Amino acid sequence: MPFHLLIVDDEAHSRKLLRMVLRQGDYAFTEAESGQEALGIMERQRVDLLVLDLMMPHQNGFDVILAMKKSETLARIPFIVASASTAQDDIQRSLELGAIDYFTKPLSECDIRFQIPLKVRNAIALHQASDERLRVERMKAVSAMAVALNHEINNPLQVIQGNAQLLNVHPGLPPDARDKVARIRAATDTVAGLTQRIAALRDIVTVDYPAGNKSTVPMVNFEASAEAGKKS
Repeated sequence: MPFHLLIVDDEAHSRKLLRMVLRQGDYAFTEAESGQEALGIMERQRVDLLVLDLMMPHQNGFDVILAMKKSETLARIPFIVASASTAQDDIQRSLELGAIDYFTKPLSECDIRFQIPLKVRNAIALHQASDERLRVERMKAVSAMAVALNHEINNPLQVIQGNAQLLNVHPGLPPDARDKVARIRAATDTVAGLTQRIAALRDIVTVDYPAGNKSTVPMVNFEASAEAGKKS
C-alpha cells in the first residue's frame, strides 16, 4: 500500500517538481495550493506525510501548523517544511513546532537526486517507529488495567457465587426462586470464565476495527492474546 503524501504549495511548478523528485518512491500524491485547502484534505482523507511550503498568501505554513496543533487527529500527521526562506528564525520555529525536517528552495541537483527522497523516507520511517512505540505503551496500559479490573471483579463475584450456592442447596427454597438462583449461577459462571481468560493473557493482541472515515480503534483479540501468552 503506497504512502499518502500531501504537497502544499501555492506554486504549481513547485508541486510538480516535488512529485517528479519523489516519483520513484511508493507514494500516492495529493496536492493543495493553499493552507485552507490542505487542512480540508487532511480532515477528509488519510495523509501519511505533509510537505508544506511556508510562504503562501492568506494562510501561510505556520498558520497551517498551528491549526493542526489544535486538532488531536491532525496533530499526529508528520510534516516536512519546504520553503524559499533561509531565515534562521523560520527554520528554528518550524523545527520547534514539530517539523521533522526542513529544506530550502530552489532545489539543488543534490536535493533532487539524494536529499529530498532520503528526507521523505526518513520522516515516514521515524513516524512509523513512533506510532509503534505508542501502540506498545498503550497495550501495556491495557494489560495492566485488565489485571486490576480482573481483581476488582473477582472479589464481589466470589461473594455472589458463594451465596448463590448456599441458596441453591437450601431445602426450603421455592421452585421459582430456585430457577432464578440457577440463572444467577449461570451468569456468574460466564463472568468467571471471562475473568479466567483475562488472567491467562500475557501479551495483548489487538485487531483494528473501523471508527470513522480515517481512524480505527484497537480491540483486544482474546484468542490471539491467549495463544501469544502460551508461546511467551
